[in-house]
Amino acid sequence: MIQETMPDMNTKICLKDAQGKVLQTQSLQSGNRHEFEVEKLRDGIYFVELQLPEGKSITHQFYINH
Repeated sequence: MIQETMPDMNTKICLKDAQGKVLQTQSLQSGNRHEFEVEKLRDGIYFVELQLPEGKSITHQFYINH
């Protein structure tokens, strides 16, 4: 399970596979805990992308190995 907490700035967070396909998307809200369910995903490389309101994004790569 992946968790992120961000201030409410109209920010979205996306979980993507290695090909860039969006698997899950959430709108972040201040003070809330955000989780993606990853238990059913296959082993491999995935990305979490924060899409910031000013058009910038932050991407973090991680690997799932069950």
